[in-house]
Amino acid sequence: MEKILSIIIPTYRAEKFLDKGLTSFIMGDAAKMDKLEVLVVNDGSPDRSVEVAQKYADRYPRTFFIVSKENGGHGSAINEGVRHITGKYFKVVDADDWVDTAALERLMDILEKEEFDAMIQSFRRYDISTGEYEPQKVRMEEENRLYALPELMERWDDIYLGLSFHGVLYRTKFYRDQDYWLVEHAFYEDQEYATIPLSRAETIRVLDDELYVYRVGDVNQSVSAANQLRHLPDFEKVLWKMLDFERCLDELPPGGREHWARKLSKYMADIYQITLIKNPDKKDKRAYVKDLNRRLREKSPYIYGCVKNKYRVFVLLNRLHMSDEVYNRQFAEGLEFARKHFHVNKLYK
Repeated sequence: MEKILSIIIPTYRAEKFLDKGLTSFIMGDAAKMDKLEVLVVNDGSPDRSVEVAQKYADRYPRTFFIVSKENGGHGSAINEGVRHITGKYFKVVDADDWVDTAALERLMDILEKEEFDAMIQSFRRYDISTGEYEPQKVRMEEENRLYALPELMERWDDIYLGLSFHGVLYRTKFYRDQDYWLVEHAFYEDQEYATIPLSRAETIRVLDDELYVYRVGDVNQSVSAANQLRHLPDFEKVLWKMLDFERCLDELPPGGREHWARKLSKYMADIYQITLIKNPDKKDKRAYVKDLNRRLREKSPYIYGCVKNKYRVFVLLNRLHMSDEVYNRQFAEGLEFARKHFHVNKLYK
C-alpha cells in the first residue's frame, strides 16, 4: 500500500524516551496505520534504542522500520532517512519528543487528499520541570487553501512559529528534487532544515492543529544555555552553510529571499542572545561576537545589514549586564509588543 506520510526519527541514546514517542504513532484506524511509515534511524546509538524500536517493528511490520548507520549526528540521520522513506510527505520527529495521535489522524486525512510543497503547523512545548504544555500557534483566517511565501511573509507574526523544525512538513519529491543535504556532525542543523528547503516552496499549507509535542526543560538538551555556549562552533558551521545559499537567491520563487533573510536574521539574534545575554560571564564572548560580525560582513553584506542594529542592541544590553530572564520576560516581550502594535521593525529587518 502506498505510504502517505513518512516519519523520520533520528535516534541516539534515546532508550528511555523512545517508547513514548513510538507509541504516539499507533492509531486506532488500521487503514491509516498502513499508510503511515515510521523510520527509526539508528545513528550508531550505543544503548538499547534499537531493541525498543524493534518491538514496534515486530508488532507493526507494515508501519515501523529501522535503518542503522554509523554515528554522524542529527543532520546525518535525517539525510539517511530521506534516502529511505517512501511516503508522499515526510516529517522529522526527534526521539525524545512525540505527537498528538488524534492530530496525526486528522493530518493523514488532509495529506491523502491534498498536494503542496510544504506545510507549517502549530505544535506544543512540554516543560518536563513543570508538566505544563504551551501551544505554539500558527494563525491564518483561511486554512483550507494554499499560500505562497509572499503572503506568509506579510503575516510573519501569525505564522513564524510554524516555520520551525517542529512545525514544518515537506512533500518528499519536492525535498528530494532540491538535492540539498544537511550539515553532518553538528548540532542546530534543524535551523537549516526548516529554512533552506522551505525557501523554495511555492505552495504552502497552514494548519492550526498541534501535532508535534516538543519536550523542553532538560539540562542535557542541546538547547540548554550551557550546551549552546559549548557548541558555538556548531552554530557557526550551520551559519556559514546557510549563508552559502545566498548564491541561489535569484533562483527562488517570490518570497524565498525574504524568508531566507528573516530566518538568518533570527538565527544571528539567537547567537547574540546566547553569547551576550545567556552567558553569565558578560565579558567572555564580546571579542568573539565582534569578530563573528566582521566575518559575517565579509561573507554577506546583505545579512550583516539586516542584523547590525540587533547587534548594537545586544551589545548595549550586555554592557548593562541584563540577565536572560529579564531579557525574555521584559525586554523581548516589550520589543515584540512594540513591533506588532506600533510597527517598530528596524531591529527585525
